[in-house]
Amino acid sequence: MSKRLPIGIFDSGLGGLTVLKKLQEAFPQETFIYIGDTAHLPYGNKSKQAIIEYSELISKYLIKQKVKLIIVACNTASSLALSILRQRFQIGFIDVITPMSEALKHYQQYHKIGVIGTHNTVKSNAYYNILAKHNPKLEIFQQACPLLVPLIEEDLHQGIIADLIIEKYLKNLIKNNIQVLILGCTHYPLIKESIKRVMGTQIIIIDSATATTEYLKEYLNNNQLLSSSKEQQDQIIITDQANNFESLALKILNTNKLNLEILKITK
Repeated sequence: MSKRLPIGIFDSGLGGLTVLKKLQEAFPQETFIYIGDTAHLPYGNKSKQAIIEYSELISKYLIKQKVKLIIVACNTASSLALSILRQRFQIGFIDVITPMSEALKHYQQYHKIGVIGTHNTVKSNAYYNILAKHNPKLEIFQQACPLLVPLIEEDLHQGIIADLIIEKYLKNLIKNNIQVLILGCTHYPLIKESIKRVMGTQIIIIDSATATTEYLKEYLNNNQLLSSSKEQQDQIIITDQANNFESLALKILNTNKLNLEILKITK
């Protein structure tokens, strides 16, 4: 497989752009094709079978674009569809949950871990299982936060309404005196400052974007897939019209120009 091929990356909406931004900074020589599945947003309240179907369709499309690997930049899809994708397709997949357990190795002195995510991610116990396997002595507290993704996608994540909802969701985690908080959704780095205000500065916050970037670096090196030069402009694709996507994407990616395309991906 050629090192110069692009890297595919997908999420249910714009949350995965927080991962893409970090990757663009760390790997300026790589080309990325990003898909935000805005037609089916949010994934957090969909059935497992539906998420598998969406993930398969997107993966099939990315493979047709001749990507060298696919990053599942969605915690819900990572927790529910990853094993099926790996069975179905002969290409490397990187999820955003495994890198978080690797990142936690830097904080082995802490034993009370909080995880926030969508309803499906929390219900799947993907984080609980991988963290408990890494260290059975950990106390793991999970909290589903179903309203946060819609708030972010509607650009309502800054202000008193969002702060009140965040405070309500995090109340039990604060009560349990967690030491580390894992942001188990790629949308959540966009509200990290609000979370810090509620949790306090003493809590260590780990997000998918940073952890996945470190994990990808090792993956590309180990598989001799690190590109030496960027071949084309990064593509941003959404699967349906989304009112706030472009304006928020420009902010997240810190750019004034976006190569944005709307593409309906069908069977």
